[in-house]
Amino acid sequence: MNIRVSTEQDKQDIFQLHRDTFEKDEAEAVAQLTLDLLEDNTALPLLSLVAEQDGEIIGHILFSSASVEGTDIGQGYILAPLAVQSNHQGRGIGTALIHKGLETLKARHACFVLVLGDPKYYSRVGFTAGHGISPAYELAYPQAWMALELKKDALKNIKGKVQCARSLSPAQFW
Repeated sequence: MNIRVSTEQDKQDIFQLHRDTFEKDEAEAVAQLTLDLLEDNTALPLLSLVAEQDGEIIGHILFSSASVEGTDIGQGYILAPLAVQSNHQGRGIGTALIHKGLETLKARHACFVLVLGDPKYYSRVGFTAGHGISPAYELAYPQAWMALELKKDALKNIKGKVQCARSLSPAQFW
């Protein structure tokens, strides 16, 4: 398996991957969100990585720009979405994409990454709840709103509401 930065030519395969991977009731919206984020100037800087095997895209992860209202804590990101082809799940591909993304963002001097996802899954790679960054909307499961510091003490004493890309702002994605 090879993990690389996605290209313009990958967009249709990325769209199809997200469409095929997510539950039927959300698949189209998540696939479209992915394309929208890739085109959204307010998502910049972003990082889009694909996992490829035998010339086929089997995984994708996207990190889009995020900040905290009223603070100047440096560049942050939101991890959303992440997809691995169903017949390749459970093989560590998602975790490998996350690790490669975090390593790349650290090299870019990013300060933090946020995610709204399964605490059991994301805590395995270091994400934790209980930080001072509020989500864009009230969440039914606040413990699923997690952060990971890429720079030591980046989130220490930080309180405020997340600011994210326009494409990710609608309530349906929260």
